[in-house]
Amino acid sequence: MSTWISRPVRAGACALALLAGCMQGAGPGGFSYPHNAPQRLSVAGGTVVVAGPEGYCIDRPASRDSDATAFVLLAGCAAVTRKPYAPRPRVPALLTASVTGDVPAGRGLAGQAARMKGFFASAEGRAALARDGRAESVEIIEMFARDGAFFIHARDSSAGTGPGLGPEYWRAIFEVNGRMVTASVAAFANRPISDDAGQATLGLFVARIRAESAAALAAASAAAPPVARQLRPQPRPGTA
Repeated sequence: MSTWISRPVRAGACALALLAGCMQGAGPGGFSYPHNAPQRLSVAGGTVVVAGPEGYCIDRPASRDSDATAFVLLAGCAAVTRKPYAPRPRVPALLTASVTGDVPAGRGLAGQAARMKGFFASAEGRAALARDGRAESVEIIEMFARDGAFFIHARDSSAGTGPGLGPEYWRAIFEVNGRMVTASVAAFANRPISDDAGQATLGLFVARIRAESAAALAAASAAAPPVARQLRPQPRPGTA
């Protein structure tokens, strides 16, 4: 499954390079969870907080984090914790989120949808999306921009797909606190999901990452010591 795991990172990195102009010629409560299965995880030096829709937990052993990049894998809490009474998501799927680096100054996602659409429609872009790195393995079903994010619905026929995964997935590329984030929803082979359910789950995933990251940033700002004020010296009594 390691090959498939690298794909979201690759696609986000390609989107980041595209924004940088480098593509010329060229990724409840009440329940007690184990420490390795939280519902949210702060990554990439605390700049991004990953959390999924209700019923999803993070698989810590399958996730990776550093100050520059991160990869986070999420699945149903009952599956991750191996506790049948733990919450289950309304739409069962495998979720991933990757952070690939800083968004170049002046190169935000807004206004870049046409360039990104052109890139991912190309052979190089489809190769970046493919689980096996081969452009011919990917069929783009739909691409569109909405609410500051770029969405892709694709079908991947790569051989050696991770155990139990179906061919369709939904992916969003967006900016969080100056970082490029790629969020993906992959259907299971034995439990395919509709396009509407895939898009809705991805939309909830994106919204949760944005909300949790914004809340963490606000909390960090509130906890920071106030800037020292430079007070003007007051005259002594009896002096002019």
